[in-house]
Amino acid sequence: MSPLTSTQISLLIVAKDQAHQLLLQKKLKTAEGWALTIHTAPTGEGALEMLRETTYDLVFIDDDKPALDGLQVLSLVRQHFTKSAAVVVAAAGDTASAVDAMKKGALDYLTHQELKSLDVNTLFHRLLEVRNLTNINMELRQINQMKNEFIANISHELRTPLQIVIGYAKALETGSLGKLTDDQAKAVRSVVDRSESLLETINLILRSRDNVLREEALLLKPIDLRAWIEGFTKKPHRGLAKKSMRLETALPSEEAWVLANEERLGEVLANLLSNAVKFGPEGSLIRIALQKTEEAAHILVKDEGPGVAPEMLPHLFEKFYVAKQGPVRSHTGLGLGLPLAKEIVELHSGRIWIESTGPDAAGTTAVVSLPLCPREAPERYVGQVERAQKKKVLIVEDNPDLVEVLRLFMSSISPNLDLEAVLTGFDALKSIEDRAPSLVILDVMMPGMDGIEVIRRMNLLPQGKDIPVLVLTGYMEAAQKAMRAGAKEVLLKPFEKDVFVKKVTRLLAG
Repeated sequence: MSPLTSTQISLLIVAKDQAHQLLLQKKLKTAEGWALTIHTAPTGEGALEMLRETTYDLVFIDDDKPALDGLQVLSLVRQHFTKSAAVVVAAAGDTASAVDAMKKGALDYLTHQELKSLDVNTLFHRLLEVRNLTNINMELRQINQMKNEFIANISHELRTPLQIVIGYAKALETGSLGKLTDDQAKAVRSVVDRSESLLETINLILRSRDNVLREEALLLKPIDLRAWIEGFTKKPHRGLAKKSMRLETALPSEEAWVLANEERLGEVLANLLSNAVKFGPEGSLIRIALQKTEEAAHILVKDEGPGVAPEMLPHLFEKFYVAKQGPVRSHTGLGLGLPLAKEIVELHSGRIWIESTGPDAAGTTAVVSLPLCPREAPERYVGQVERAQKKKVLIVEDNPDLVEVLRLFMSSISPNLDLEAVLTGFDALKSIEDRAPSLVILDVMMPGMDGIEVIRRMNLLPQGKDIPVLVLTGYMEAAQKAMRAGAKEVLLKPFEKDVFVKKVTRLLAG
C-alpha cells in the first residue's frame, strides 16, 4: 500500500500498565501502509467515555487482573459500541479466558508472547473484512426498509385513482350516467373486472408488506368453523358465476371450535377459493370440506383443474413463486397469495399445504389445519404487541453478540417494544425493582448469579413473581430446573428465529 492509498484505522488501547501500553503501540506501529490513529485509556471507565465521543475501529483491551478486568470491559464495549471490534491481550492467558473472550465477541485473544509474533497487517485485514460485512448488512437492512416504504407508497398512490376509475365505471354500468349499448356495457364490465382485479393485487401487496413488518396484532376468538364456513360460502364470489362453476360444501354435523381471527382467516379461504376458480375449468365443481381429528380441524378446498408437479409443491409457499403446470395451469400472478396465507395460518398456530398427485391428475386440494379449542377458550392477541402499550422486555445475557441477535429478532415482533439488556442477575433484579418488565428473557449460565437463582429471587419480589420468564439454555437439565423454578417457557440453543418470535409473542400477549 502506498501512502496515497493508506487505509485509515483508529485504535484505542485500554491498559492501566504503561509498559503494556507501550508494548502494544510499538507492535502496532510495525504495520506497513496503514494510517493509524492511536489513543490510550488507563481504565475501562475512561475507555467507555472515549468510545461515547469517538467511534474506534479496533479496541485493544489489556486483561490485567486485578488492576483491569479485560473481559468485563470487553462485554461493555461489545454491548454498547457494536461498531468497534475488540482484541483482548493478556500477559499469560488461559484457554478458559480465551474461550470466554471469543464468546463475548472478541475479534481475537492474544498473550504477550503471541503478540510478539503477531502479523499486524493480517489482523488489520481481518478487521476490514468484519467492518465491510457489518456495513453491507446495515446497507441491506436500509435497502430492505426503503423497498418496503416504496411498495407502500406506490400502492397507496395507485389505490386512489383506481378507486375513482372503478367508481365511474360502475356508475356507467348501472346506467347512472345514461343508457349504454350492449358493446359499451360489455366494455365497461371488462373495465370493472380488470380494475377490481388490480385493486385486489394492490391490497395483497400491502397485506404482505404489513405481515412482514408485523404492523398489526391479530385478536383470536373462539369460532365454530362449521358455522363460519357456511356463512362464508353464502357470500357471492364473482369468479364462480363468470366461469359457470359450482360450489359445494361437506360439513360435519358437530361443531368444530378453533381460535381464529375471522377477517384474516377469511382472506386465507378467499385466496384458496380464488385459486380453485382460477385453475378449475369452466363449469367444474369446487368442493369445500371440513374434517375433524382429535386435536385439529382441517379445511379442504378441492378443484377439478390440472394437478401440480410433485417437485413444485415445496415451492408454492415461497414469495413470488408462480407455478406453471401444463397448458392450463399457467396463470399470471405475483406469487404472494399462498405465502401470505401461510403466514396468517401460522399466526393461528396452524399449518397449510397442497395435495396433488401430478399435472396429469384431475384436481388439487389445499388443506388448512387449525388446532381445536374449547368453546369457552379466552381471546388472545398474536403478532405485534398493541402499540398503545409500550412494553418493557428485559434481556439478561452476558454475551453481547447474542444480545444483538435477540434485539434483531425482537424488532420483527414490534418496533415499539422497550428493550433493555443487562449482563448479570444482580443488574436484572435491580432493573425489575425499578420498573417491572412485561417479559424477562434469561440466560442460565451467567457469572455471579445463574438464571435459576434469578428466577427464585424474582419470585420473592412483589413486582417480580407474576412476570413471565423465557429461559435460554443449551442444556436440557438446566431447562428442567428453570421450569421447576417457575420459568414460563424454555428455548434450547441453538434455536430458530420463528420459534423464538412465536414464544415471545405468546408470552407478551398473556
